[in-house]
Amino acid sequence: MIIPFRSHAVKTARFAKLLTRPKLYAWLVTKGYFPEPYVLPPCFAVTKFPKYGKRYFKHSKSSYKPKITDLQDVHFPKTDLADRTFGIMDPEIHSDIAHIITSNWKHFLKSIFHTDIKVCCYSFPVPIDVRSPGDIGKLRSGRMIYEYIEMTENDVASEAYKYKVLIKTDIKNFYASIYTHSIPWALHGKRFIRKGANRYDHSLYGNRLDKLFQNANDGCTNGIPVGPVVSDLISELVLSGVDRLLSKSLDVDVTVVRFKDDYWILGKTDDAARNTLKELQRSLKEYKLQLNEEKTKVYELPDGIFRRWVSEYHAINPNPKRFYSFKRFKEVCLSVINIDRKDPGTGIIDRFLSDITTRHHKLRVELSKKTLPKVISLLLMLGKARVKAFPRVLAIIEQILKTPFGFHHEEDIASYLGSLLAELCRRKSDNRYLIMWVVYFARANKLHSALKGRYKFVDPIVRATYTSRFNLFKSASDFSVFESVAKSSKRITMLKHLDVFRPQ
Repeated sequence: MIIPFRSHAVKTARFAKLLTRPKLYAWLVTKGYFPEPYVLPPCFAVTKFPKYGKRYFKHSKSSYKPKITDLQDVHFPKTDLADRTFGIMDPEIHSDIAHIITSNWKHFLKSIFHTDIKVCCYSFPVPIDVRSPGDIGKLRSGRMIYEYIEMTENDVASEAYKYKVLIKTDIKNFYASIYTHSIPWALHGKRFIRKGANRYDHSLYGNRLDKLFQNANDGCTNGIPVGPVVSDLISELVLSGVDRLLSKSLDVDVTVVRFKDDYWILGKTDDAARNTLKELQRSLKEYKLQLNEEKTKVYELPDGIFRRWVSEYHAINPNPKRFYSFKRFKEVCLSVINIDRKDPGTGIIDRFLSDITTRHHKLRVELSKKTLPKVISLLLMLGKARVKAFPRVLAIIEQILKTPFGFHHEEDIASYLGSLLAELCRRKSDNRYLIMWVVYFARANKLHSALKGRYKFVDPIVRATYTSRFNLFKSASDFSVFESVAKSSKRITMLKHLDVFRPQ
């Protein structure tokens, strides 16, 4: 039987096998150490790390005692009521995790792309470079977006005519729910690991990964940090175990595709799709995971495939790359905000912000002394409507500053940002993410008047950005995971740091 969409996974596996261990290790401990660019400013960067082969915690068959540390939390406001917490791992523990994965890379890939798996996965977290086999691409976030679009708007859309029903679902609290003991289950088999003393056999690398992830998180067996690529690889590994179980029940009336923890079930009949959903629940239970009932939705095809906001955006902005007069910019901007309000969490604001800058990061919007305050105000409204887009808004304002026009209006821009910072600091604990980015912007662009107030920050990530000193992990002398704002701002602009679609 030819499985739809299978060619994507086959191609990914083929190129992933070509990655060399030293190259993969170096990428994991540098580009893959911190969360994605929108989470932290560019001063959080790994500029020093050991050569491949160094291991910090020795093991024997019966003993393995890596140090116990805790994660450094980075808070991102997911909604008005809740944060999403990213985690920064101790560099030495992270390095050993990266070393174990790369040292066992072919076996690791064999588990992720197991020949028994019929679920078609599109979310491989290492950006392989198909144009240069054996190299790692530079588009970490951008590649994942491309993969998602390829799944939904290319492959699923092309095959949808064969099916009647689409069920979309995901896993409840996925990263926080991953049971670290399930790592060796996925690698070596649950029955094998539970047999005799195998669960305590540290010559099995899955058991060592289990222990390292526990000890990175203060000894907890539930949850792995969100952000590092090694966590993304482990999440793919665990779900490959789930997918392998689910595959035993799949028949010709159903196709299942997956992107990270999002499952799409395409069924030729309603019963076939719903039965597969029940089998997915049973498979997840074997790995101590649960479906998110609130996000489980049933569609009659072709509903559910295409992103509705894309059509709406095209209707309000049919020539997105054309230069924007202020009037046009204002009208499109307000329409974008309205669409986002009706259907929150889409990528329409990110798309618009991308369209108003050129490939070389020049602004496509008309500016004058009269319109500058209104342009900045509208940009900040976009950042307020979608917090994830706030750093890009500041990055665009930075590009304005770098023009002769912006240079002559530096004090006006500094005044805007100074007022915004003062307002945000009235509720520091709620606005840590926004404060961090405003502080970085002001420091990077030497807008001293924007920081004229005497601020004290408790959060270590915000404080590091403000003082340009990061004192955590000082005992890990082989690593440097922070550089001064002055250095990082010379190395890379904010817009280039945040540009997920173009190589840096």
